[in-house]
Amino acid sequence: MNYEPLFVLIVMIGAIVLFVTEALSVDMVAFVVMITLILGGVITLEEGLDGFASEAMIIIACMFVLSAGLIRTGALDALQKGLFRLAGGSKPRLVTALLLAVAISSAFLNNTPVAVIFLPVVMSISNQLGVAPSRLLIPMSYASILGGTCTLIGTSTNLLVSQVAHEHNMPTIGMFDFSVPGLIFAVVGFLFLATAGRALLPRRASVSAAVSSGKIVEFVTEVMFPADSPLLGKSFQEVLAKTPGITPLMLIRGDEVFMAPLIANPRTQFSRAGDVLLLKGDPGAIHAILERDGITLPPELGELIERQGRGRAVTLVELVVNPNSRLIGRTIRAADFGHRYGGAAVVAVLRREEHLRQRVADIRLRLGDTLLVMCDESIIEHLRGSEEFMLLEGLDERIVRRDKAPIAAAIMALVVGGATLDLLPLSVLALTGVGLMVLTGCLPIRVAYASIDMSIVLLIVGMLALGRAMETSGLAHTVSMGMVDVLRDFGPLVVVAGIYVLTATLTSLISNTAVALLLTPIALDVATEMSYAPQPFLFAVLFGASACFATPMGYQTNLFVYGPGGYRFTDFVRVGLPLNIVLFLTALFVIPWYWPFERIVP
Repeated sequence: MNYEPLFVLIVMIGAIVLFVTEALSVDMVAFVVMITLILGGVITLEEGLDGFASEAMIIIACMFVLSAGLIRTGALDALQKGLFRLAGGSKPRLVTALLLAVAISSAFLNNTPVAVIFLPVVMSISNQLGVAPSRLLIPMSYASILGGTCTLIGTSTNLLVSQVAHEHNMPTIGMFDFSVPGLIFAVVGFLFLATAGRALLPRRASVSAAVSSGKIVEFVTEVMFPADSPLLGKSFQEVLAKTPGITPLMLIRGDEVFMAPLIANPRTQFSRAGDVLLLKGDPGAIHAILERDGITLPPELGELIERQGRGRAVTLVELVVNPNSRLIGRTIRAADFGHRYGGAAVVAVLRREEHLRQRVADIRLRLGDTLLVMCDESIIEHLRGSEEFMLLEGLDERIVRRDKAPIAAAIMALVVGGATLDLLPLSVLALTGVGLMVLTGCLPIRVAYASIDMSIVLLIVGMLALGRAMETSGLAHTVSMGMVDVLRDFGPLVVVAGIYVLTATLTSLISNTAVALLLTPIALDVATEMSYAPQPFLFAVLFGASACFATPMGYQTNLFVYGPGGYRFTDFVRVGLPLNIVLFLTALFVIPWYWPFERIVP
């Protein structure tokens, strides 16, 4: 007896449970699935690792880099400004224009890179509008999927369905042969997102939103006046006047604490040895005051300033506390940064929507806290490799190379235009674009590497391995044929409904490419056996394979917005499952209306 299908079914159910419960991170679940299938002998090591070398993965990695090049050069600013001009200051019009731009672009370009390109635009717009990114990113992903259903080149599954149909002696599907029903699906989807879907969307702040928002830019820091400071006896007003952008919050003098304003109290007007000032300001101002002679960090934050020596390169970097960080709930004092990270010193903390008024060393860290850290440049790579936080670029690196924007835009146009005209394979064009981005100075090679989200890469590879296991074990074919056999006697509409539901269900769990390749010949065989024209059955697969709304792993664009939106697995179920039901009901009307059931005489 062949136990492989049962084994794969158990693995698939276990993965879904882990995804839903979030007991492990999604990329770790994918890794465990891949290793389990290899150890179980369902797939070989080469088959499990094929995803890393697949053309699709190469394209996805390249699109991350190309998107980073557009962002770093400010090449997307014109698009963003154009959307704002089109909206005329109206928030609803702006969101509508944004989603329409995504959908229209996805109809003629591969919707995966479209989503990658628009993601930073959406993040920027959400900050400017004061809207949580979670309210916009799922609609953006869904808009790219809906737009891709309108033309033959909108998504790879459309091309695959057309190819398989042609191999089964059907006429070649034209570029706009299904644009009318595709537009109906898109309009219905947009109406759902604008009404019921809008109420179902979560309001959740993501880590990336927390650090990119321009609303709160003031960190809290503290400085000390040592016994040999030349600033002793000077008024705090005089000391701070030379550093614009700094505001005093509190003076700690021994066991006494004095709240601002300090100048009004004769006891706190002038500095004394050992005084500690709690201050707030932007990173540039904090850096400037720490460079002043006679001012240093308190010992519990670090003695880097005294120990670093004038000949060593010291820089400021920003670290964002990760969701699974062991530092959450611990104080900065207890975290012992200096010992853990080569003398790095936390000089300031930023927390969204909260005014910190306690000593920096005693602040208990939370998810999304941004730490301003002073360190030797030699340990930056060590900080980048830490699992506790995400390293943002050093403050000196946050430069928008606007002079390179035309070059970056031209490179992206070359990639997209070449793919549209089918001049070269998209993978070749994408790799060429990455090389040009680096060679022309639009993107440093280090930033290019860092722009590739390896957690998404691992998630995709693991899910591709699961899809391959379902095919090779025969599980997918067994489930498909069993369902079709049960429904065949209930008439063509019920069979088409069953094919659509099966396709949409499988594509929420495994690669929609695999689903399209698997179910298209089955749908055509069923049509032949029932003596009906194949179009309704064929397009049930085509539209069902794009109904990837109910899970984050259902489609690449859902994966892209998963982290930046701060989403949970259940967010996609809550919004996407009702949308799937609405589009299923739409399919029951649109498919037989546009392609009537016609008997074919043998």
